[in-house]
Amino acid sequence: MSTLEITTLVDVSDLDIPHLEAVVIQLLSDKGVQLPLSCVLTCDAHIRQLNKNYRNLDKPTDVLSFELSDAVHSEAHYCGEIYISVDRARHQAATHNRTLQAEITHLTLHGALHLLGFEHDTDAGYAQMRSEEKKYLARM
Repeated sequence: MSTLEITTLVDVSDLDIPHLEAVVIQLLSDKGVQLPLSCVLTCDAHIRQLNKNYRNLDKPTDVLSFELSDAVHSEAHYCGEIYISVDRARHQAATHNRTLQAEITHLTLHGALHLLGFEHDTDAGYAQMRSEEKKYLARM
């Protein structure tokens, strides 16, 4: 059974965590993912450090996804980890006139789709990823 394990390192008392879990678990279930997914809700400073360490980009970003299995570590017990900057999410939600719930859900789905192999580097990949995001965001 798919699960989403959420760790909150910042105040997200205005977030409906069970609803977020339900949308993402549906995505994982639909895609046949049996491993749990970890999601860490954090701040700009933390995600900036991760972005610098792992992508050599010294700036905050909204979402980062990390695969936890590879040829060397095939025994991973998680599908992957997603880190979301709640600072970025709050800013983006205000800029685009969306709720924090909608923004965090979108970012979590986006990160999960990356872990499932979806990319947006090409026009076709972008269209496919956006289609998947919209399908699950419509369930909100």
